[in-house]
Amino acid sequence: MSRLPEIREARARDIQQLLALRLEALQQHPLAFSSSPDDDRLDLEYLQKIISEDRQVIFCAVHGENIVGMVGAFVQPQRKLSHRCDVWGAYLRASERGHGVGRQLMEAVVDRARSWNCESIDVGVTSGSKEAIGLYQSLGFVSCGIVARAIVDGEHATSEHIMVLHLEK
Repeated sequence: MSRLPEIREARARDIQQLLALRLEALQQHPLAFSSSPDDDRLDLEYLQKIISEDRQVIFCAVHGENIVGMVGAFVQPQRKLSHRCDVWGAYLRASERGHGVGRQLMEAVVDRARSWNCESIDVGVTSGSKEAIGLYQSLGFVSCGIVARAIVDGEHATSEHIMVLHLEK
């Protein structure tokens, strides 16, 4: 097995690779994401905004100069929600799965959420993403509900597990 990729925060120079990776994720796994390639809000300007804000982050898994995985996290700006961290857009290329890279990405999110003084981390994961559900459970996430038919794409639909990790103070 090759060495594990470096886990680091996204930088401005990563934006084109992040957009390409996101498009790959949406095309290859249409029922794993609420966005589609034609309506995804993640564009150049939005990524620049995320990278520049204090309470948002994208972590990248990088092999050399190639980004092979990503996960985003943010804290809601509303005062009453500022104790919660939300995870979005987690994707790891198939060639990197099963080697602990997803765990490293999520551990970076947990560390950042703690530095933001969050009490919990929320993630939604579709029923078809069994490996991701297993990863989140192994990190201590628990399911707090299932939304039936949360994502519908034409005649195909999937449920979404709402999972939460309560962080100890």
